Amino acid sequence: MLKVFENFDVNRVGQVQSLLESHGIPTFLKNQFTASVMGDIPFVEVCPQLFILDERDHDAASRLMAASLGEAPTRPVWTCPTCGTNLEGQFDSCWSCGSGPAMP
Repeated sequence: MLKVFENFDVNRVGQVQSLLESHGIPTFLKNQFTASVMGDIPFVEVCPQLFILDERDHDAASRLMAASLGEAPTRPVWTCPTCGTNLEGQFDSCWSCGSGPAMP
């Protein structure tokens, strides 16, 4: 499972879920009914989150969401081939050693 989208507006998350599922990408919606406890627990624990069940669907999901939301697609988390540091997709080079991602 891989988180691909989150938003405090559960309706927006539901729209993205519908988009992905209509294109055959199975999803899981977490924190759909937690708005009533916001304030009692940390807000990051209640934000509706959308996950895809198969990480191989990440590229397709990113393209669909980018087209729908008008945003640039996100890249997946990657591991630096030089030092082994795990990095988020927005990084083009390793913050630890300066190396770039391995090319497929």
